[in-house]
Amino acid sequence: MNKKFRKQKVDYENELAKQFRIFKNKNVQIAFKNNTYDEGKIIALDNYLNTVLETDQGLRVIKGGKILFISINE
Repeated sequence: MNKKFRKQKVDYENELAKQFRIFKNKNVQIAFKNNTYDEGKIIALDNYLNTVLETDQGLRVIKGGKILFISINE
């Protein structure tokens, strides 16, 4: 078989979804399900919205199930 037409194997489990990529390295505001908010820069996140947020107090790890929404601060 011609190498040019081989299907490339894609690791979807470790690939970040397109709609989440826009948040990485951006200043954001995160709203939580308990009606609180936090602001900072997203250092890392995954497809379950588990997030590492850099705030004034340091790094904060947030479980995705607690997040209501994320908005970009401009």
